[in-house]
Amino acid sequence: MKLHKRGLFLVVCLCFLTSTVLAQKVPDKPFQKWSKEEATKLLTDSPWVRTYQSQAGIVAASQAQIGREQADQRLYRDTYGGSSSRTMGPVPVVMRLHSGLPVRQAIVRLRQIQAGYDKMDEDKRAEFDKTTAGMLSCAICQKFYVVTMTRFLDSTRQSVEEGVFQRMGLADLKGNMWLQNEKGERRELVQFNPPKSASDMTVFYFARLDDKGNPFLTADSKKFEFVFDGAFLNSGNPYASWLPRHLEFDVSKIKDGDTVIF
Repeated sequence: MKLHKRGLFLVVCLCFLTSTVLAQKVPDKPFQKWSKEEATKLLTDSPWVRTYQSQAGIVAASQAQIGREQADQRLYRDTYGGSSSRTMGPVPVVMRLHSGLPVRQAIVRLRQIQAGYDKMDEDKRAEFDKTTAGMLSCAICQKFYVVTMTRFLDSTRQSVEEGVFQRMGLADLKGNMWLQNEKGERRELVQFNPPKSASDMTVFYFARLDDKGNPFLTADSKKFEFVFDGAFLNSGNPYASWLPRHLEFDVSKIKDGDTVIF
């Protein structure tokens, strides 16, 4: 009898641990209560996000930091009288699994904070909620995996003059990027929304099911990668220096029980 109780207790503990895995990755409260820092962290440093900076960008950032330190010591040669040693290089690129609900919740929460949502009355909140309902429900996410890429300012405070693939179309990208799981199975790019400005997201769409109705990711999946074809990352591609060959995501860290949150 004691062994039976111990076994039952162990099962309950394991179930509890499984159910709280996702809670450990996102704030354990309704997203409407997330702080600005919590929402920002989810969009910059979570299992749904990968950030890449090319080697050229890392070197440039390091050189810029040295230049700033030297400039601080000399007060930029008597208040900006001399030249700065700052060197420009590719700024970081951040990739997000947009069809993962926590990512969309974090985006909406930041919009709420910016709009003063917490101080609104019920009517104004309801009106505001209507403007973000589409983002949260994401009807297209039911059929497609949605991935976004964005460039942002790094520690060198460089300006971003162009979004990722802003001058390209679907024909330029098809066959040059895909999702690939640990079994080698692929999902090719189906659709693509280029950014309209430097601060816009670049949006990629990949089918959830193959032609036979098989899912790309399941509860047993271990990982998957966003992959660029090597030939696509050549000197003739104006965006090549910004991009990685591939970025890997750990499926075990974006699951809620047996459900992959992507």
